[in-house]
Amino acid sequence: MIYVLELPEGADPRAWFAFDAEDFQRKVDAAGGVPDCEMRLWHDEMGAILAYENDAEPAWQGLGWKARWALREQLIATEALSDS
Repeated sequence: MIYVLELPEGADPRAWFAFDAEDFQRKVDAAGGVPDCEMRLWHDEMGAILAYENDAEPAWQGLGWKARWALREQLIATEALSDS
């Protein structure tokens, strides 16, 4: 599974996943191409969880809490992380 975090300027971050590289490409194509913003990709569940749990991650600082929260919500939705 591939976890994706989009970080558009002036808008809330958006997290989503793809099952594999082909699914990722289909979803990007369906959205009109690669978004014009910074994207973070994790190619497995453990990488995404470790990134989420890393308090020192620069992307989580300041207003970056919104990006961290978006990733958290995606990890919960895919049952990679518990909400309890």
